[in-house]
Amino acid sequence: MMSERKPVKLIVSDIDNTISDYFNNWGLAWDKGIEALAASRGMEKDALYADIRENADGYARFHNFPDLLKETPSLSLEGKSPEERARLEKSDAQICHDVAKQYHSGNKMYEGVVATVRKAKAAGAQFVLYTDSPASGAIARMADMNFPIDLVDGLVCRADGTTEMVDGKAQFKKAPMQVTGGRYDGYRDQLVEKLGDKLVMNAGDVWKPNMDVMQAIMDRHGVKAEETVMVGDNIKSDGGAVRLGCHFAWQKEGSEVCPQAQEMYSKINEMSDYKVGAQAHLDMLAKMSKENPALGKQYKEKMVTLEGGFKDLNKYFRFKSAEKSKDQTNGQSMAMASALRAMTGGR
Repeated sequence: MMSERKPVKLIVSDIDNTISDYFNNWGLAWDKGIEALAASRGMEKDALYADIRENADGYARFHNFPDLLKETPSLSLEGKSPEERARLEKSDAQICHDVAKQYHSGNKMYEGVVATVRKAKAAGAQFVLYTDSPASGAIARMADMNFPIDLVDGLVCRADGTTEMVDGKAQFKKAPMQVTGGRYDGYRDQLVEKLGDKLVMNAGDVWKPNMDVMQAIMDRHGVKAEETVMVGDNIKSDGGAVRLGCHFAWQKEGSEVCPQAQEMYSKINEMSDYKVGAQAHLDMLAKMSKENPALGKQYKEKMVTLEGGFKDLNKYFRFKSAEKSKDQTNGQSMAMASALRAMTGGR
């Protein structure tokens, strides 16, 4: 673990459970909605969970609650009488509305995030958001918490149904954003205009840790690995950046999950590599280090734990400007050239 503040020119930060308390909010909203759907069908909640896990794809289970209605057999309206269909359609619409309202209104930023990023930016450092979330979900959550667009120097996310390929590059469709009914289009358009080619949407099967994606981020922003810190709640997915020589700041606050959300997650999850709870992450780190001692050494040298939340970045890192460094280097080179000319009589 690092004992002195390291100079950093680029902060690359995860979004969910790193700058905002997403997981608890998502879990509580989904669980309440699934309980209501089960009650509307006269079935046990755990039975509905099992049906969802068996039949609904990952995008629906984790990102788009209304899609559960289309993909889960026990929620189907097929074969229902006209009266029963009408009742369930009305009930389903209200449940989806209530879930969306709780989900979006409860997405709050952690304390000290904006102040910390502003301090880093004032020193000339750059700030990039890198998430595995689909584009529409990532931008909607940024808008929900009113994250200041002027602080964002780049965004890396995954392409989804709101995007299309044009000349080999993913870009947003002109239609309103999926699920949200156009509610976030204004925020999205401002973000697109500001970031330009620094808004990158990877293919849907590209997940962290991905060294090519991380290296491309550093290349786009003109910094080296030792000048970069990756901030995230997931020791494996986000912390994988240590393989390139980047610093890793574990947002421990984000790894803590309330019992209700953890129970819900255990019923709907199929991704064994995505752990919840601080101890589960530490256990994973111990396992990885035992299996790969060289990787364990990289974590030991490059990882710090943000015990007090995102704002603890200030305890471990000194933010610097890549541009200032370039100017200083140019200035030193010019001074050396002048000295050499003086020593050689101007030759």
